[in-house]
This record gives sequence, structure tokens and C-alpha cells, in this order.
Amino acid sequence: MKVGISAFAGDGGKSGISQYMKHIFKRLPGLSEEDEYILFMSKSDQHFFELDHPRVKVVTVADWVSKPVINILWHALILPLALARHQCDIVFMPAANRRLSWWYGIPSVGTVHDLSQLHIPGKYDAFRMVYATRLLPAMMRKLTHVISVSHSTRRDLTNHAHVDDATIEVVYNGADLDRYSPTLRTKGQKLARQKYGIEEPYILYTARLEHPGKNHVGLLKAFADLKQKTGIPHKLVLSGSPWYGADTIYAAAHEYGIEDSVCFTGFVADEDLPPLYAGADLFAFPSLFEGFGIPLLEAMAAGTPVCASRVASMPEVVRDAGLLFDPENTEAIADSLQVLIEDQALRKQLVQKGLRQAKLFSWDDAARQTHAVLNLVNAENSDAVANCR
Repeated sequence: MKVGISAFAGDGGKSGISQYMKHIFKRLPGLSEEDEYILFMSKSDQHFFELDHPRVKVVTVADWVSKPVINILWHALILPLALARHQCDIVFMPAANRRLSWWYGIPSVGTVHDLSQLHIPGKYDAFRMVYATRLLPAMMRKLTHVISVSHSTRRDLTNHAHVDDATIEVVYNGADLDRYSPTLRTKGQKLARQKYGIEEPYILYTARLEHPGKNHVGLLKAFADLKQKTGIPHKLVLSGSPWYGADTIYAAAHEYGIEDSVCFTGFVADEDLPPLYAGADLFAFPSLFEGFGIPLLEAMAAGTPVCASRVASMPEVVRDAGLLFDPENTEAIADSLQVLIEDQALRKQLVQKGLRQAKLFSWDDAARQTHAVLNLVNAENSDAVANCR
């Protein structure tokens, strides 16, 4: 089986989708000695994926092809020709909620991570909203098979995008669990002091600074209210690259008078994430919508108690291993933060549950299940071709 893969729209390693792509691409070649993979990507992304395997061929294009409008056209016009040129049997679209084509000429499998654009008005500018809410769902329906990263996303695919449920397979994301451990707590606190000047205990939230979707403003308001009410000594650490609406988030910290108690770290290097998680007193995840929520697994694996939104996929990931709240109710967010800070017995209980819960999710399992879907679709196509002869 020769698989063509579109490795675009991964944000250069700064999103959950890019982590998904990196871990799946790394594992797929090892699952069969007969399969070959042709990966199409921009030149600057080669260093992130670090692919070096005799049965993996990387085909690069100029970086300007990654610009959204150009990249949409590339997938519609050039990708089908490239798949034919390289004699691919099947195409895999790992960021199918961002990039798809109307036609490939071969069977297709796409991973849909979320349909947040259907739940968060104004998530993108007008052009991107039309593309994301009208064109992408129509193209999802044309995929031979769809991989959904959660049952929540599966419901959106059937209820909103009107994808045939029989073509959808749920394959959960994973986390690089070997890198995360409660034993890194002291190292994390040292890192926080030396690199970010944080002497106080801290509450952590890792997500790109995107407003309103990631709900940083709601967390800032809850944190400010809790500070005023109880005088907690904690700092709020917001780790992530500036994105759409970041200025609104910065302005909110100023408006609520907590600038000195909030640390914006920017993008955190991959090697710093495990200790930063472990050093936190608690991890808050107030996003208004998530297709999965990989940071929740990372925090639980690091032995850090978590609280998260009671919406979309997050209850699937957390289950009873964390506190859940209404993300649009800042009082509920503040109450969850306070309980996790003050109730030591509950903290210990949730840490142990979190460590067990995180182990249920694995990139190895995700890669094996993805490979199984690719194999199934390719086999069904081979049988159909044989029957036509």
C-alpha cells in the first residue's frame, strides 16, 4: 500500500494537530514492512517532523504554498495530480478539519479533530468562516472514511456536517506519556523561577492565546475574583503563542488589575513542558470547545490535578479524574480553582486518578488504529477494482 499524506496545516509544531501529525507519522512506517508513504509538506516543516525512514519519501514545496488561500487551491488543483504522479493507492488527510480537496482520484481517509467553528461564532475572519462552515463539511462528506478523535467530534460530524456515521471511526489521541512524571515537580518549580521569574505557586493553562475560543478571558476573570476573595498567593501562568484575539487577552489582565499576577510565557519549548506541568499546583483548561484536549492528558500524566470545561470532548478525556465546570460561568471556574487549592485530600485523590486515566491514551494505539483504517479502505478498494474486472 502506497499512502500519500498531506502534511500541511499543522502550525509548525504549535498546535495539538501538529503533535498528532508528528506522532502518527513517526509510527506508521513501523507497522508494516510493505507500506510506503509519500508526504507532501512545506520546506520549513521538515525539521519538525524529522522523518528519516527508507519507506518514507518527503516531497516539499515552497513555504509560500502554506499560506491559507494558496494552500486551499494547492489541495484542490495540485494534490490530485501529485498523488497520481507518485502512484499512490490511498490518501491520508491528517488535518481534515483544515485542509481537504473535492476529489483525489483514489480512496481517501481524513482525521477531523474538531468542528469548533460551528460552536464559536467569529472564530475566524469572514472568509475562513465560510470555508470552515460551508466548504469543509461538504468536502468531509466526500471522504471515503473519516477518523474522529472523540465521540464528541463524531456527533458533530453526523449532526452538523451530515457525514454518514457508518464511515466514521473514533480513534483517540494520545500523549507522549514517558516524558511526563510527578518526579519532575522540583525541576519544574526551578524552571519557573529561573526562566520566568515565578517564585510563587502557580496555576497553569497551556493553549495558544486565541480569543474567544480558548476562554483565557473567562479564566482571568475567575482568577481575579478568587484573588480578591481569598488572597491566594498563586500566579496564573498562560503558556502559548499569540493567536487571533491575543490583544483582548492581554487587555483583560490589565482591566482586572492582575497584570503582576499573570505570566505570559509565549511558546514553551517542547523540553520545558513536562517540568512546567509537574511544577504547577493545578492545571486549568477552560476552553469553550475542544475536539480532544491533549494538554489534559499531559497534565494528568505529570501528576498535576486538573479542572476543565464540562463541554464537548473534555468530559471524555477527564472522566472522574478532575473537576468539571461550566466554562461560561466565571464563578464556577473560580470555585473549581479554590477547591483544588484548598482540599488536599481531593488533590491527592485526583492526582492518582489522573495518572491512571492518562495511561488509557496512547500514540501507539492511535497509530495502530489509524493504520487499520487505511488498510481497510485500501483493501475494500482493491476488492472493488478486482470485482470490476
